[in-house]
Amino acid sequence: MIRRQRHNIVCSRPHAVSPGRYFVSGVAIICGKAGAPSNHSLRCPAARLVESPIGLSAATCGLAQVRWSSPGRLNSSASARTGAECSTASGAPTHKIWPYPFTSSRLRVLSAAAEAPYTLLGLLGLLLVLLPACTIHPTGEQALRRQAAAAGKPFQKPYAQRHLPPLPLDATAPQLIEYAVLNNPGVEEAYWKWRAAIEEIPQAGTQAATLMLTAGTTLQNGQAALANTILGAGDTIYNIRWPSKLSVQARAALQAARAAGWRYRAKIFAVRRAVLFAWYDYANTAVQLRLTRAMKRLLEMEAALLRAGVGAGGQPPRQLLALQNRIDNHRVEIVQFVHQLKFELAGLNALLGRPAAAPLTPPSTIPVTRSPALSERGFLILAMQRNPALRGLHRLVSAGRLDIHRAQMQYLPNFDLGFSTSLDGAVQNFTGDLVAPWLRYQAINASIAQTQNQLRSIQAALRREKVNLAARLLIDLIALRNDHRQIILFAQHIQPRLKEIAALDRADYQQGRGGVESQLETEHMLLDTRQTIADLRTDQGQRIADLDAIIAAPLERAGGR
Repeated sequence: MIRRQRHNIVCSRPHAVSPGRYFVSGVAIICGKAGAPSNHSLRCPAARLVESPIGLSAATCGLAQVRWSSPGRLNSSASARTGAECSTASGAPTHKIWPYPFTSSRLRVLSAAAEAPYTLLGLLGLLLVLLPACTIHPTGEQALRRQAAAAGKPFQKPYAQRHLPPLPLDATAPQLIEYAVLNNPGVEEAYWKWRAAIEEIPQAGTQAATLMLTAGTTLQNGQAALANTILGAGDTIYNIRWPSKLSVQARAALQAARAAGWRYRAKIFAVRRAVLFAWYDYANTAVQLRLTRAMKRLLEMEAALLRAGVGAGGQPPRQLLALQNRIDNHRVEIVQFVHQLKFELAGLNALLGRPAAAPLTPPSTIPVTRSPALSERGFLILAMQRNPALRGLHRLVSAGRLDIHRAQMQYLPNFDLGFSTSLDGAVQNFTGDLVAPWLRYQAINASIAQTQNQLRSIQAALRREKVNLAARLLIDLIALRNDHRQIILFAQHIQPRLKEIAALDRADYQQGRGGVESQLETEHMLLDTRQTIADLRTDQGQRIADLDAIIAAPLERAGGR
Protein backbone atom coordinates (compact mmCIF):
# COMPACT_ATOMS: atom_id res chain seq x y z
CA MET A 1 0.00 0.00 0.00
CA ILE A 2 1.38 3.39 -0.99
CA ARG A 3 1.29 6.34 1.42
CA ARG A 4 2.37 9.84 0.49
CA GLN A 5 3.16 12.61 3.04
CA ARG A 6 4.86 15.99 2.85
CA HIS A 7 7.60 16.84 5.38
CA ASN A 8 9.40 19.97 6.44
CA ILE A 9 12.41 18.54 8.27
CA VAL A 10 14.52 20.77 10.56
CA CYS A 11 17.93 19.40 11.59
CA SER A 12 19.47 20.52 14.90
CA ARG A 13 22.91 19.17 13.94
CA PRO A 14 23.49 20.67 10.58
CA HIS A 15 25.57 19.02 7.94
CA ALA A 16 25.73 19.44 4.23
CA VAL A 17 24.30 16.38 2.58
CA SER A 18 26.35 14.32 0.19
CA PRO A 19 24.68 12.25 -2.52
CA GLY A 20 23.45 9.04 -1.04
CA ARG A 21 20.84 7.42 1.14
CA TYR A 22 20.04 8.20 4.82
CA PHE A 23 17.68 6.86 7.48
CA VAL A 24 15.33 8.96 9.62
CA SER A 25 14.24 6.60 12.41
CA GLY A 26 13.77 3.73 10.02
CA VAL A 27 12.82 6.05 7.14
CA ALA A 28 15.29 6.13 4.28
CA ILE A 29 16.00 9.56 2.77
CA ILE A 30 17.50 9.56 -0.72
CA CYS A 31 18.95 12.78 -1.97
CA GLY A 32 20.84 13.26 -5.19
CA LYS A 33 22.32 16.73 -4.60
CA ALA A 34 25.75 17.44 -3.10
CA GLY A 35 26.14 19.20 0.22
CA ALA A 36 24.15 22.38 0.75
CA PRO A 37 25.69 25.47 2.46
CA SER A 38 24.64 26.55 5.92
CA ASN A 39 21.48 28.50 6.65
CA HIS A 40 20.07 27.48 3.24
CA SER A 41 17.26 25.27 2.27
CA LEU A 42 17.66 22.18 0.08
CA ARG A 43 14.68 21.12 -1.98
CA CYS A 44 14.87 17.67 -3.63
CA PRO A 45 12.80 16.74 -6.69
CA ALA A 46 10.18 14.54 -5.02
CA ALA A 47 9.06 13.26 -1.63
CA ARG A 48 7.20 10.09 -0.87
CA LEU A 49 6.85 7.35 1.72
CA VAL A 50 6.77 3.85 0.35
CA GLU A 51 6.52 0.50 2.10
CA SER A 52 9.84 -1.21 1.44
CA PRO A 53 10.15 -4.95 0.78
CA ILE A 54 11.62 -5.49 4.24
CA GLY A 55 8.86 -3.65 6.07
CA LEU A 56 10.63 -0.30 6.48
CA SER A 57 9.26 2.91 5.12
CA ALA A 58 11.38 4.50 2.42
CA ALA A 59 11.19 8.23 1.79
CA THR A 60 12.83 10.23 -0.93
CA CYS A 61 13.50 13.88 -0.31
CA GLY A 62 11.54 15.94 -2.74
CA LEU A 63 8.79 18.13 -1.51
CA ALA A 64 10.50 18.06 1.90
CA GLN A 65 12.51 21.11 2.85
CA VAL A 66 15.72 20.60 4.89
CA ARG A 67 17.08 23.60 6.81
CA TRP A 68 20.63 23.78 8.17
CA SER A 69 21.49 26.07 11.14
CA SER A 70 25.29 26.04 11.11
CA PRO A 71 28.06 25.29 8.66
CA GLY A 72 29.65 21.92 8.27
CA ARG A 73 30.03 19.01 5.87
CA LEU A 74 29.25 15.39 6.43
CA ASN A 75 32.07 13.37 4.95
CA SER A 76 32.35 9.66 4.36
CA SER A 77 34.17 8.91 7.59
CA ALA A 78 31.65 10.77 9.77
CA SER A 79 28.65 9.37 7.91
CA ALA A 80 29.14 5.97 9.46
CA ARG A 81 29.09 7.31 13.01
CA THR A 82 27.32 10.65 13.18
CA GLY A 83 23.62 11.35 13.29
CA ALA A 84 21.49 14.48 13.22
CA GLU A 85 18.48 15.39 15.33
CA CYS A 86 15.64 16.47 13.03
CA SER A 87 12.06 17.34 13.60
CA THR A 88 9.26 18.42 11.35
CA ALA A 89 8.40 22.09 11.19
CA SER A 90 4.89 21.32 12.41
CA GLY A 91 6.27 20.16 15.77
CA ALA A 92 6.04 16.46 15.17
CA PRO A 93 8.33 14.22 17.27
CA THR A 94 12.00 14.54 16.58
CA HIS A 95 13.59 11.93 14.33
CA LYS A 96 17.23 11.00 14.45
CA ILE A 97 18.95 10.91 11.07
CA TRP A 98 21.53 8.14 10.90
CA PRO A 99 23.59 8.32 7.74
CA TYR A 100 23.81 5.07 5.79
CA PRO A 101 27.36 3.61 5.73
CA PHE A 102 28.89 5.79 3.03
CA THR A 103 31.25 3.77 0.85
CA SER A 104 31.61 4.08 -2.93
CA SER A 105 30.82 0.40 -3.66
CA ARG A 106 27.66 0.48 -1.59
CA LEU A 107 26.66 3.77 -3.16
CA ARG A 108 26.86 2.13 -6.61
CA VAL A 109 24.72 -0.79 -5.42
CA LEU A 110 22.16 1.48 -3.82
CA SER A 111 22.10 3.78 -6.85
CA ALA A 112 21.50 0.83 -9.16
CA ALA A 113 18.76 -0.48 -6.89
CA ALA A 114 17.10 2.91 -6.86
CA GLU A 115 17.25 3.19 -10.67
CA ALA A 116 16.26 -0.42 -11.44
CA PRO A 117 12.53 0.32 -11.93
CA TYR A 118 13.35 3.09 -14.37
CA THR A 119 15.74 0.82 -16.27
CA LEU A 120 13.09 -1.88 -16.58
CA LEU A 121 10.60 0.79 -17.58
CA GLY A 122 12.90 1.99 -20.33
CA LEU A 123 13.66 -1.51 -21.59
CA LEU A 124 9.99 -2.41 -21.73
CA GLY A 125 9.19 0.81 -23.55
CA LEU A 126 11.99 0.11 -26.03
CA LEU A 127 10.61 -3.40 -26.57
CA LEU A 128 7.12 -2.07 -27.26
CA VAL A 129 8.55 0.41 -29.74
CA LEU A 130 10.80 -2.06 -31.56
CA LEU A 131 8.36 -4.95 -31.86
CA PRO A 132 5.95 -3.17 -34.23
CA ALA A 133 8.89 -1.62 -36.09
CA CYS A 134 10.48 -4.99 -36.90
CA THR A 135 9.39 -6.67 -40.14
CA ILE A 136 10.30 -10.17 -41.31
CA HIS A 137 11.38 -10.18 -44.97
CA PRO A 138 11.45 -13.73 -46.41
CA THR A 139 14.24 -14.85 -48.71
CA GLY A 140 13.41 -13.99 -52.29
CA GLU A 141 11.42 -10.82 -51.64
CA GLN A 142 14.13 -8.43 -52.80
CA ALA A 143 14.80 -10.47 -55.96
CA LEU A 144 11.07 -10.41 -56.73
CA ARG A 145 10.98 -6.64 -56.23
CA ARG A 146 13.90 -6.17 -58.63
CA GLN A 147 12.21 -8.40 -61.20
CA ALA A 148 8.96 -6.44 -60.92
CA ALA A 149 10.77 -3.10 -61.15
CA ALA A 150 12.53 -4.18 -64.35
CA ALA A 151 9.30 -5.46 -65.90
CA GLY A 152 7.36 -2.32 -65.02
CA LYS A 153 9.59 0.33 -66.56
CA PRO A 154 7.05 1.04 -69.37
CA PHE A 155 4.32 1.66 -66.76
CA GLN A 156 6.15 3.95 -64.31
CA LYS A 157 4.97 7.23 -65.85
CA PRO A 158 1.28 8.17 -65.97
CA TYR A 159 -0.38 7.10 -69.19
CA ALA A 160 -0.77 10.68 -70.45
CA GLN A 161 3.01 11.22 -70.16
CA ARG A 162 4.10 8.08 -72.00
CA HIS A 163 5.47 8.34 -75.51
CA LEU A 164 5.02 5.08 -77.38
CA PRO A 165 6.75 4.53 -80.71
CA PRO A 166 4.33 5.21 -83.58
CA LEU A 167 2.68 2.19 -85.11
CA PRO A 168 3.17 1.97 -88.91
CA LEU A 169 0.06 1.92 -91.06
CA ASP A 170 1.10 -1.44 -92.53
CA ALA A 171 2.44 -2.86 -89.27
CA THR A 172 3.47 -6.50 -89.20
CA ALA A 173 2.40 -9.05 -86.58
CA PRO A 174 5.58 -8.69 -84.43
CA GLN A 175 5.16 -4.89 -84.39
CA LEU A 176 1.53 -5.24 -83.32
CA ILE A 177 2.50 -7.63 -80.50
CA GLU A 178 5.20 -5.30 -79.18
CA TYR A 179 2.83 -2.33 -79.25
CA ALA A 180 0.06 -4.29 -77.52
CA VAL A 181 2.30 -5.43 -74.66
CA LEU A 182 3.27 -1.81 -73.98
CA ASN A 183 -0.17 -0.26 -74.44
CA ASN A 184 -2.77 -2.89 -73.58
CA PRO A 185 -4.70 -1.87 -70.41
CA GLY A 186 -5.14 -5.51 -69.33
CA VAL A 187 -1.38 -6.09 -69.28
CA GLU A 188 -0.84 -2.99 -67.17
CA GLU A 189 -3.66 -4.02 -64.84
CA ALA A 190 -2.05 -7.42 -64.29
CA TYR A 191 1.29 -5.73 -63.60
CA TRP A 192 -0.04 -3.42 -60.90
CA LYS A 193 -1.89 -6.33 -59.29
CA TRP A 194 1.50 -8.04 -59.13
CA ARG A 195 3.07 -5.01 -57.47
CA ALA A 196 0.17 -4.79 -55.02
CA ALA A 197 0.65 -8.45 -54.10
CA ILE A 198 4.34 -7.78 -53.41
CA GLU A 199 3.40 -5.05 -50.93
CA GLU A 200 1.40 -7.61 -48.98
CA ILE A 201 4.66 -9.29 -47.93
CA PRO A 202 5.93 -6.69 -45.42
CA GLN A 203 2.41 -6.26 -44.08
CA ALA A 204 2.18 -9.97 -43.38
CA GLY A 205 5.62 -9.95 -41.73
CA THR A 206 4.91 -7.03 -39.37
CA GLN A 207 3.27 -7.07 -35.96
CA ALA A 208 -0.30 -5.79 -35.90
CA ALA A 209 0.34 -4.51 -32.36
CA THR A 210 1.85 -1.07 -32.03
CA LEU A 211 2.78 1.30 -29.21
CA MET A 212 -0.20 2.99 -27.58
CA LEU A 213 0.41 5.71 -25.02
CA THR A 214 -2.18 6.31 -22.32
CA ALA A 215 -2.45 8.96 -19.63
CA GLY A 216 -4.83 9.54 -16.76
CA THR A 217 -5.06 11.52 -13.56
CA THR A 218 -7.08 11.51 -10.34
CA LEU A 219 -8.32 14.83 -8.99
CA GLN A 220 -8.24 15.37 -5.23
CA ASN A 221 -10.33 18.33 -4.07
CA GLY A 222 -10.32 19.54 -7.67
CA GLN A 223 -6.53 19.56 -7.90
CA ALA A 224 -4.20 17.36 -9.92
CA ALA A 225 -0.85 16.13 -8.68
CA LEU A 226 2.10 14.41 -10.31
CA ALA A 227 1.77 11.54 -7.89
CA ASN A 228 -1.81 10.99 -9.05
CA THR A 229 -1.06 11.18 -12.78
CA ILE A 230 -0.35 7.93 -14.58
CA LEU A 231 1.44 7.54 -17.92
CA GLY A 232 1.25 4.11 -19.58
CA ALA A 233 2.31 2.31 -22.75
CA GLY A 234 1.01 -0.85 -24.36
CA ASP A 235 -1.51 -2.10 -26.93
CA THR A 236 -4.98 -3.01 -25.76
CA ILE A 237 -6.29 -3.86 -29.27
CA TYR A 238 -3.86 -6.36 -30.78
CA ASN A 239 -1.72 -9.05 -29.22
CA ILE A 240 1.95 -9.55 -29.93
CA ARG A 241 2.49 -12.54 -32.21
CA TRP A 242 5.52 -14.77 -32.10
CA PRO A 243 8.08 -14.20 -34.90
CA SER A 244 7.49 -17.71 -36.22
CA LYS A 245 3.89 -16.78 -37.01
CA LEU A 246 4.99 -13.67 -38.86
CA SER A 247 7.56 -15.69 -40.80
CA VAL A 248 4.95 -18.16 -42.04
CA GLN A 249 2.58 -15.36 -43.04
CA ALA A 250 5.30 -13.49 -44.91
CA ARG A 251 6.40 -16.62 -46.78
CA ALA A 252 2.80 -17.34 -47.79
CA ALA A 253 2.44 -13.76 -49.02
CA LEU A 254 5.67 -14.19 -51.01
CA GLN A 255 4.29 -17.27 -52.75
CA ALA A 256 1.05 -15.42 -53.52
CA ALA A 257 3.06 -12.52 -54.98
CA ARG A 258 5.02 -14.92 -57.16
CA ALA A 259 1.73 -16.39 -58.38
CA ALA A 260 0.59 -12.84 -59.28
CA GLY A 261 3.82 -12.43 -61.25
CA TRP A 262 3.05 -15.56 -63.25
CA ARG A 263 -0.47 -14.29 -63.88
CA TYR A 264 1.06 -11.11 -65.30
CA ARG A 265 3.24 -13.18 -67.63
CA ALA A 266 0.23 -15.31 -68.62
CA LYS A 267 -1.66 -12.11 -69.43
CA ILE A 268 1.13 -11.02 -71.76
CA PHE A 269 0.91 -14.27 -73.75
CA ALA A 270 -2.89 -14.17 -73.66
CA VAL A 271 -2.81 -10.69 -75.21
CA ARG A 272 -0.21 -11.89 -77.70
CA ARG A 273 -2.49 -14.78 -78.68
CA ALA A 274 -5.53 -12.51 -78.95
CA VAL A 275 -3.66 -9.99 -81.13
CA LEU A 276 -2.49 -12.72 -83.50
CA PHE A 277 -5.97 -14.24 -83.68
CA ALA A 278 -7.51 -10.83 -84.47
CA TRP A 279 -4.78 -9.96 -86.98
CA TYR A 280 -5.13 -13.25 -88.86
CA ASP A 281 -8.93 -12.80 -89.00
CA TYR A 282 -8.49 -9.23 -90.23
CA ALA A 283 -6.02 -10.32 -92.92
CA ASN A 284 -8.19 -13.27 -93.99
CA THR A 285 -11.29 -11.07 -94.30
CA ALA A 286 -9.36 -8.66 -96.52
CA VAL A 287 -8.17 -11.55 -98.71
CA GLN A 288 -11.68 -13.01 -98.93
CA LEU A 289 -13.02 -9.59 -99.88
CA ARG A 290 -10.58 -9.28 -102.78
CA LEU A 291 -11.29 -12.82 -103.96
CA THR A 292 -15.06 -12.29 -103.74
CA ARG A 293 -14.79 -9.15 -105.82
CA ALA A 294 -12.74 -11.07 -108.40
CA MET A 295 -15.38 -13.82 -108.37
CA LYS A 296 -18.12 -11.24 -108.92
CA ARG A 297 -16.28 -9.79 -111.91
CA LEU A 298 -15.99 -13.23 -113.50
CA LEU A 299 -19.70 -13.87 -112.97
CA GLU A 300 -20.54 -10.51 -114.49
CA MET A 301 -18.44 -11.39 -117.56
CA GLU A 302 -20.23 -14.74 -117.85
CA ALA A 303 -23.61 -13.03 -117.41
CA ALA A 304 -22.80 -10.59 -120.21
CA LEU A 305 -22.08 -13.49 -122.55
CA LEU A 306 -25.30 -15.27 -121.59
CA ARG A 307 -27.30 -12.07 -121.96
CA ALA A 308 -26.01 -11.73 -125.52
CA GLY A 309 -26.99 -15.33 -126.25
CA VAL A 310 -30.45 -14.85 -124.77
CA GLY A 311 -30.94 -11.68 -126.79
CA ALA A 312 -30.03 -13.58 -129.98
CA GLY A 313 -32.44 -16.32 -129.03
CA GLY A 314 -29.78 -18.98 -128.81
CA GLN A 315 -29.76 -19.32 -124.98
CA PRO A 316 -32.65 -19.92 -122.58
CA PRO A 317 -33.10 -17.21 -119.92
CA ARG A 318 -33.13 -19.68 -116.99
CA GLN A 319 -29.32 -19.98 -116.87
CA LEU A 320 -28.96 -16.20 -116.99
CA LEU A 321 -31.37 -15.73 -114.09
CA ALA A 322 -29.50 -18.31 -111.97
CA LEU A 323 -26.22 -16.56 -112.74
CA GLN A 324 -27.70 -13.20 -111.77
CA ASN A 325 -28.67 -14.65 -108.39
CA ARG A 326 -25.07 -15.73 -107.83
CA ILE A 327 -23.89 -12.21 -108.68
CA ASP A 328 -26.31 -10.71 -106.17
CA ASN A 329 -25.14 -13.14 -103.50
CA HIS A 330 -21.55 -12.02 -104.12
CA ARG A 331 -22.64 -8.38 -103.79
CA VAL A 332 -24.14 -9.20 -100.38
CA GLU A 333 -20.95 -11.03 -99.36
CA ILE A 334 -18.85 -8.04 -100.40
CA VAL A 335 -20.94 -5.71 -98.22
CA GLN A 336 -20.68 -8.16 -95.32
CA PHE A 337 -16.89 -8.42 -95.71
CA VAL A 338 -16.58 -4.62 -95.74
CA HIS A 339 -18.51 -4.33 -92.46
CA GLN A 340 -16.66 -7.30 -90.99
CA LEU A 341 -13.35 -5.53 -91.69
CA LYS A 342 -14.54 -2.58 -89.62
CA PHE A 343 -15.64 -4.85 -86.77
CA GLU A 344 -12.36 -6.74 -86.76
CA LEU A 345 -10.31 -3.55 -86.96
CA ALA A 346 -12.15 -2.16 -83.93
CA GLY A 347 -11.45 -5.35 -81.97
CA LEU A 348 -7.80 -5.33 -82.97
CA ASN A 349 -7.44 -1.66 -81.98
CA ALA A 350 -8.99 -2.45 -78.59
CA LEU A 351 -6.29 -5.04 -77.98
CA LEU A 352 -3.67 -2.49 -79.06
CA GLY A 353 -5.11 0.14 -76.74
CA ARG A 354 -5.87 2.49 -79.65
CA PRO A 355 -9.05 4.30 -80.76
CA ALA A 356 -11.51 1.94 -82.43
CA ALA A 357 -11.37 3.68 -85.82
CA ALA A 358 -7.57 4.04 -85.95
CA PRO A 359 -6.49 2.97 -89.45
CA LEU A 360 -4.47 -0.15 -90.13
CA THR A 361 -3.82 -1.59 -93.55
CA PRO A 362 -4.41 -5.36 -93.76
CA PRO A 363 -1.77 -7.51 -95.46
CA SER A 364 -2.31 -8.49 -99.08
CA THR A 365 -1.72 -12.19 -98.37
CA ILE A 366 -1.80 -14.50 -95.37
CA PRO A 367 1.78 -15.04 -94.20
CA VAL A 368 3.15 -18.54 -94.34
CA THR A 369 3.93 -19.95 -90.88
CA ARG A 370 6.31 -22.70 -89.93
CA SER A 371 4.86 -25.97 -88.74
CA PRO A 372 6.11 -27.28 -85.37
CA ALA A 373 8.77 -29.97 -85.41
CA LEU A 374 8.34 -31.12 -81.80
CA SER A 375 6.31 -34.16 -80.92
CA GLU A 376 3.25 -34.12 -78.68
CA ARG A 377 5.35 -35.35 -75.78
CA GLY A 378 7.92 -32.60 -76.35
CA PHE A 379 5.22 -29.92 -76.35
CA LEU A 380 3.62 -31.40 -73.24
CA ILE A 381 6.93 -31.34 -71.37
CA LEU A 382 7.49 -27.70 -72.37
CA ALA A 383 3.97 -26.78 -71.29
CA MET A 384 4.32 -28.44 -67.88
CA GLN A 385 7.62 -26.64 -67.33
CA ARG A 386 6.89 -23.19 -68.73
CA ASN A 387 3.17 -22.48 -68.82
CA PRO A 388 2.55 -19.36 -66.66
CA ALA A 389 -0.87 -20.46 -65.46
CA LEU A 390 0.51 -23.79 -64.20
CA ARG A 391 3.46 -22.16 -62.48
CA GLY A 392 1.20 -19.64 -60.82
CA LEU A 393 -1.03 -22.42 -59.50
CA HIS A 394 2.04 -24.26 -58.19
CA ARG A 395 2.91 -21.12 -56.21
CA LEU A 396 -0.62 -20.95 -54.86
CA VAL A 397 -0.32 -24.58 -53.74
CA SER A 398 2.84 -23.64 -51.80
CA ALA A 399 1.03 -20.66 -50.29
CA GLY A 400 -1.88 -22.93 -49.32
CA ARG A 401 0.41 -25.29 -47.43
CA LEU A 402 1.87 -22.34 -45.53
CA ASP A 403 -1.64 -21.09 -44.77
CA ILE A 404 -2.46 -24.46 -43.20
CA HIS A 405 0.65 -24.19 -41.04
CA ARG A 406 -0.32 -20.64 -40.09
CA ALA A 407 -3.83 -21.77 -39.13
CA GLN A 408 -2.37 -24.56 -36.97
CA MET A 409 -0.11 -22.03 -35.23
CA GLN A 410 -3.18 -20.26 -33.86
CA TYR A 411 -2.91 -22.72 -30.97
CA LEU A 412 0.38 -21.03 -30.05
CA PRO A 413 -0.72 -18.33 -27.59
CA ASN A 414 0.01 -14.69 -28.31
CA PHE A 415 1.06 -12.34 -25.56
CA ASP A 416 0.97 -8.68 -24.63
CA LEU A 417 3.14 -6.32 -22.58
CA GLY A 418 2.36 -3.06 -20.88
CA PHE A 419 3.66 -0.68 -18.27
CA SER A 420 2.58 2.45 -16.49
CA THR A 421 4.18 4.90 -14.08
CA SER A 422 3.17 7.89 -12.05
CA LEU A 423 4.78 11.10 -13.16
CA ASP A 424 6.48 11.58 -9.79
CA GLY A 425 8.20 8.21 -10.26
CA ALA A 426 6.74 6.68 -7.11
CA VAL A 427 4.82 3.84 -8.78
CA GLN A 428 5.69 1.59 -11.71
CA ASN A 429 3.26 -1.02 -12.93
CA PHE A 430 4.34 -3.78 -15.31
CA THR A 431 1.77 -6.06 -16.96
CA GLY A 432 2.04 -9.13 -19.14
CA ASP A 433 -0.85 -10.94 -20.81
CA LEU A 434 -0.94 -14.40 -22.33
CA VAL A 435 -3.81 -15.19 -24.66
CA ALA A 436 -5.41 -18.60 -24.19
CA PRO A 437 -6.47 -19.64 -27.72
CA TRP A 438 -7.62 -23.11 -26.69
CA LEU A 439 -11.05 -21.78 -25.74
CA ARG A 440 -11.54 -20.97 -29.44
CA TYR A 441 -10.71 -24.50 -30.53
CA GLN A 442 -13.83 -24.84 -32.66
CA ALA A 443 -13.05 -21.69 -34.65
CA ILE A 444 -9.38 -22.66 -34.98
CA ASN A 445 -10.25 -26.15 -36.15
CA ALA A 446 -12.69 -24.65 -38.66
CA SER A 447 -9.95 -22.30 -39.89
CA ILE A 448 -7.58 -25.23 -40.37
CA ALA A 449 -10.25 -27.18 -42.26
CA GLN A 450 -11.02 -24.12 -44.40
CA THR A 451 -7.40 -23.68 -45.47
CA GLN A 452 -7.15 -27.40 -46.19
CA ASN A 453 -10.25 -27.21 -48.39
CA GLN A 454 -8.87 -24.17 -50.18
CA LEU A 455 -5.65 -26.06 -50.85
CA ARG A 456 -7.60 -28.98 -52.29
CA SER A 457 -9.51 -26.55 -54.49
CA ILE A 458 -6.25 -25.09 -55.84
CA GLN A 459 -4.87 -28.57 -56.42
CA ALA A 460 -8.04 -29.49 -58.34
CA ALA A 461 -7.68 -26.31 -60.41
CA LEU A 462 -4.07 -27.26 -61.14
CA ARG A 463 -5.13 -30.72 -62.26
CA ARG A 464 -7.90 -29.26 -64.42
CA GLU A 465 -5.47 -26.82 -66.03
CA LYS A 466 -3.06 -29.61 -66.85
CA VAL A 467 -5.84 -31.69 -68.46
CA ASN A 468 -7.09 -28.72 -70.47
CA LEU A 469 -3.61 -27.79 -71.64
CA ALA A 470 -2.93 -31.37 -72.75
CA ALA A 471 -6.21 -31.37 -74.69
CA ARG A 472 -5.47 -27.99 -76.28
CA LEU A 473 -2.02 -29.16 -77.29
CA LEU A 474 -3.37 -32.30 -78.91
CA ILE A 475 -6.16 -30.43 -80.76
CA ASP A 476 -3.77 -27.75 -82.01
CA LEU A 477 -1.19 -30.25 -83.21
CA ILE A 478 -3.79 -32.39 -84.99
CA ALA A 479 -5.31 -29.31 -86.63
CA LEU A 480 -1.87 -28.03 -87.66
CA ARG A 481 -0.97 -31.31 -89.30
CA ASN A 482 -4.32 -31.39 -91.08
CA ASP A 483 -3.91 -27.78 -92.26
CA HIS A 484 -0.40 -28.53 -93.42
CA ARG A 485 -1.54 -31.54 -95.47
CA GLN A 486 -4.41 -29.63 -97.07
CA ILE A 487 -2.23 -26.63 -97.90
CA ILE A 488 0.25 -28.95 -99.63
CA LEU A 489 -2.62 -30.64 -101.48
CA PHE A 490 -4.21 -27.42 -102.74
CA ALA A 491 -1.07 -25.38 -103.30
CA GLN A 492 1.16 -28.06 -104.80
CA HIS A 493 -1.32 -30.31 -106.60
CA ILE A 494 -4.79 -28.88 -107.23
CA GLN A 495 -3.78 -25.32 -108.10
CA PRO A 496 -1.10 -26.34 -110.64
CA ARG A 497 -3.59 -28.65 -112.34
CA LEU A 498 -6.24 -25.94 -112.52
CA LYS A 499 -3.74 -23.55 -114.01
CA GLU A 500 -2.87 -26.16 -116.67
CA ILE A 501 -6.60 -26.61 -117.39
CA ALA A 502 -7.02 -22.85 -117.70
CA ALA A 503 -4.12 -22.71 -120.17
CA LEU A 504 -5.65 -25.52 -122.26
CA ASP A 505 -9.04 -23.77 -122.23
CA ARG A 506 -7.49 -20.57 -123.52
CA ALA A 507 -5.67 -22.53 -126.24
CA ASP A 508 -8.89 -24.28 -127.29
CA TYR A 509 -10.74 -20.97 -127.37
CA GLN A 510 -8.07 -19.42 -129.56
CA GLN A 511 -8.35 -22.39 -131.94
CA GLY A 512 -12.13 -22.19 -131.98
CA ARG A 513 -12.68 -25.49 -130.18
CA GLY A 514 -13.93 -24.11 -126.85
CA GLY A 515 -16.00 -21.35 -125.35
CA VAL A 516 -15.51 -18.67 -122.74
CA GLU A 517 -17.68 -20.53 -120.25
CA SER A 518 -15.08 -23.23 -119.67
CA GLN A 519 -12.40 -20.63 -119.03
CA LEU A 520 -14.62 -18.78 -116.54
CA GLU A 521 -15.44 -22.02 -114.74
CA THR A 522 -11.75 -22.84 -114.35
CA GLU A 523 -11.10 -19.33 -112.99
CA HIS A 524 -13.90 -19.85 -110.49
CA MET A 525 -12.27 -23.05 -109.29
CA LEU A 526 -8.91 -21.29 -108.93
CA LEU A 527 -10.50 -18.54 -106.84
CA ASP A 528 -12.21 -21.11 -104.64
CA THR A 529 -8.88 -22.84 -104.14
CA ARG A 530 -7.22 -19.57 -103.13
CA GLN A 531 -10.00 -18.90 -100.63
CA THR A 532 -9.53 -22.36 -99.14
CA ILE A 533 -5.76 -21.89 -98.82
CA ALA A 534 -6.31 -18.49 -97.14
CA ASP A 535 -8.65 -20.09 -94.60
CA LEU A 536 -6.18 -22.91 -93.93
CA ARG A 537 -3.26 -20.51 -93.44
CA THR A 538 -5.37 -18.39 -91.10
CA ASP A 539 -6.24 -21.42 -89.00
CA GLN A 540 -2.61 -22.54 -89.06
CA GLY A 541 -1.36 -19.16 -87.83
CA GLN A 542 -3.93 -19.06 -85.03
CA ARG A 543 -3.09 -22.60 -83.91
CA ILE A 544 0.58 -21.69 -83.69
CA ALA A 545 -0.33 -18.56 -81.70
CA ASP A 546 -2.24 -20.78 -79.26
CA LEU A 547 0.77 -23.08 -78.92
CA ASP A 548 2.94 -20.02 -78.22
CA ALA A 549 0.63 -19.05 -75.37
CA ILE A 550 0.64 -22.58 -73.96
CA ILE A 551 4.43 -22.95 -73.83
CA ALA A 552 4.96 -19.23 -73.04
CA ALA A 553 7.48 -18.71 -75.82
CA PRO A 554 7.41 -18.05 -79.57
CA LEU A 555 7.20 -21.37 -81.35
CA GLU A 556 10.36 -20.67 -83.34
CA ARG A 557 12.37 -21.09 -80.13
CA ALA A 558 10.82 -24.48 -79.55
CA GLY A 559 11.64 -25.66 -83.05
CA GLY A 560 9.87 -25.69 -86.39
CA ARG A 561 10.18 -26.90 -89.95
